[in-house]
Amino acid sequence: MSKAMNIAKRGRTAALSLGLAILSQPGGARACAVCYGEPDSPASQGLTMAILALAVVVMGVLGGVVAFFVQASRKAGRLEAAAAGNAMSVSS
Repeated sequence: MSKAMNIAKRGRTAALSLGLAILSQPGGARACAVCYGEPDSPASQGLTMAILALAVVVMGVLGGVVAFFVQASRKAGRLEAAAAGNAMSVSS
């Protein structure tokens, strides 16, 4: 084996070992205080509003991207139709 392959194999082994060590710790699976707490607490309600606000922002940005591509597609279609119309009038 080459030196690079040996280093890559050691890296994979180290990553696998680290992953197994993390997964074997049951304390890491506990929920945070906000998630585990009471759903009507102000912290939980604030977290819910924050998630909804982020969802609205993401949907707004995605809507803008979609609107841009729809507009670009329509404009390209109009330009193509205009170019075809000009070509028809020149050949007549």
